[in-house]
Amino acid sequence: MSATTDVLTPVELVQVAHACEDWAGNWYGQQGGFTFGRSDCERYVSEGQLSKLCDRHTLKVVWAAVAAHLNAHPEILAAGRLSDTQRAEKQAARDEAARALLAEAEVPYRDGRWDDALALIDRAELASPDAVNFDRYRQVVAERRSP
Repeated sequence: MSATTDVLTPVELVQVAHACEDWAGNWYGQQGGFTFGRSDCERYVSEGQLSKLCDRHTLKVVWAAVAAHLNAHPEILAAGRLSDTQRAEKQAARDEAARALLAEAEVPYRDGRWDDALALIDRAELASPDAVNFDRYRQVVAERRSP
């Protein structure tokens, strides 16, 4: 396991992946009158879209995670720049996947299968970490689970 995965949670690694998928192409290669290298791309994604992660960890840790994700997925940079519309569509699809998993979690919740409900909530958060406050859903399950 790398030092990056030892520090960042699975949800934070998904946030890194989404930021890379959505923004890395905008900070790489020829963009108008500027040419951005790989290091520029990693830095701007880390400092920009992932600034909250940098606040929780360090720029060094987040930058390493961005670099690792881009190393594992060279197609992201090859795909180039995304438009605002493309980014919005990708995020809407992620959010819809999360909502679908939350809806699916209602069945085990109603049946008292707390672990199954929590597992679906966890999967929903991994689908779109910023879609909703997933801790609120976990709290509802915890309150119902407690005698």
